[in-house]
Amino acid sequence: FVAIIMVIGLVGVLPVALGVILFGGNDAQSATEQIIKDAETKVASDPSVINLVALAAQYQSNGRAKDAADTLQKAVTTGPKNVDELRTLVGAFGNESSKQISLLRDYTKKFPKDGDGWFTYGSTAAGIGETQTARLAYQRAIDLAKPGSELETNAKTALDNLANIETNEIVPTTPATP
Repeated sequence: FVAIIMVIGLVGVLPVALGVILFGGNDAQSATEQIIKDAETKVASDPSVINLVALAAQYQSNGRAKDAADTLQKAVTTGPKNVDELRTLVGAFGNESSKQISLLRDYTKKFPKDGDGWFTYGSTAAGIGETQTARLAYQRAIDLAKPGSELETNAKTALDNLANIETNEIVPTTPATP
């Protein structure tokens, strides 16, 4: 019985082992290299912030930290041209709040009439506890928003929530009835 299990195990393992020996076991590595090469080609033809951040993420996930940092710096130098690129770039810096705030400050100076940019600035500032900066950014977003727009509604809600947090105001809830 044990011999049968060993033969079945050997029959199952032997083709895999021979395949690795004869044909190489680098399928995953070559696929990863191809993904990176494709991302590099995309950046070469369209060096947008979004493509640069995507390439930096590929480098980072494959242990190429220096390439990732260099590519991310190139994205910063290129600079976001719209709020989607801004949000992508801010997100790429994860918990590096000083870099995030610096990017947001630069973006809102370059595009002072972009209400979504100001809203993003407010959200990021609020998330790291810079309530005064958040308040000013949300108010700027409200001022730039079209009346009744989603941006205006979201910015007003965020500003109200920020005020509630600052005053530690707890909204009373009605207890559930048994």
